Amino acid sequence: MNQQDIRELRVGDIMQADWPTLAPDHTVEDTIKLFAESGISGAPVVEGDRLVGIVTEGDLIFRDADIKAPGFLDILGGIIPLGNWEEYREETLKSAGVTVAEVMTKEVTTVTPDTPLAEAATTMADRRVKILPVVEEGSLRGVITRMDILTLHVLNPRR
Repeated sequence: MNQQDIRELRVGDIMQADWPTLAPDHTVEDTIKLFAESGISGAPVVEGDRLVGIVTEGDLIFRDADIKAPGFLDILGGIIPLGNWEEYREETLKSAGVTVAEVMTKEVTTVTPDTPLAEAATTMADRRVKILPVVEEGSLRGVITRMDILTLHVLNPRR
């Protein structure tokens, strides 16, 4: 890469177009093998070239996590549920998931190839994500990771 100012870069300038992907019908076992063999911690889920979700190590860890049910408050014989029951239901389903479709995150934060790199970095920090799918009109074009951005600072430091 030439000595271009990092602040002028767009996501499309550094995205990885050949990142591994998964299909909704792949198994959790397939996913773990892909992560281990590729040295990655997440992969977009696609049908054709359309992004339908993302699976990360965080989604898979639910299989081994202790899921705590929300408590109840018993007042005058009436039971009042405490906590978020929808969140509990989703965590329980994820922990029992066998296919990618059952464990993937469906609401995916994405960027486009034209997104400024600084904006992508801010999004990653704010959302606490390590990988952002790059989409254009719903089609997956690649991904950008935290390491892609961090590596720029070593390979092309500001002068």
